[in-house]
Amino acid sequence: MKDFSFQGKIYLGERRAGGRPGKLEWVGDAPNCTVTLNTESEDRTESFSGQRLQSARLRTSSTAELALTLNYFNAATLALGLYATVSEVVAGTATDEELPAGLVAGSIIALDNPNISDLVLVDSAAGPTTLVEGTHYAIESAQAGTIRILSVVGLTQPVIADSYDYAAGKSAAMFTADPPERYFLMDGINTITGERVRAHLYRVQFNPASSIPLINSSFGQLELSGAALFDVDAANDSELGGFGKFELPAEAA
Repeated sequence: MKDFSFQGKIYLGERRAGGRPGKLEWVGDAPNCTVTLNTESEDRTESFSGQRLQSARLRTSSTAELALTLNYFNAATLALGLYATVSEVVAGTATDEELPAGLVAGSIIALDNPNISDLVLVDSAAGPTTLVEGTHYAIESAQAGTIRILSVVGLTQPVIADSYDYAAGKSAAMFTADPPERYFLMDGINTITGERVRAHLYRVQFNPASSIPLINSSFGQLELSGAALFDVDAANDSELGGFGKFELPAEAA
């Protein structure tokens, strides 16, 4: 393999004993992925020549860092950057959800759940008044579960969401999980020659995302970084090494 420009699929997933990959998931379109290797060392200079020449170097550490840019955004990849626990939200019906007190015309409130339908609002009078959509309130965004109050004249507050349906989905709560650790596999192709390459990192621990692009004027990307940690089990196998390996099938003897 001479000139090279790689593309390929990147998979993250579980690590099995011995540094072997378990169940993997494709992260989607990843336009940039870089592994950076580094060593730190301590130098010694001699003290007999009068020139203080370097006489020895002691390597004190070896590190491997991963930088990964993702064009795809989903719960699994978001969890890596947020240290999040992903929860499955089962579709259901909410009842008797009390809205904030002191609502006035123009107030906007968010229900406890997004993706709502069949909303029924009532007031707190002994004989509750059912609010009329278009008169008392408007649904600002069914997807966000937000409501705009139009009028509270004649209503006893607090207003109550007597019932509404909400759809299934997923949620990712920030900093509710330990730093995520994944097995990394790249199935790559040299776009110049067509030759294949596989890259493995056995234990990638991700850092929290430094930023999450929420509103963009162009395409958004999720920037992730992490460290490839030493894998004791894999280090016991001379074919694996302690951090990772590259496989180049076209270079077989």
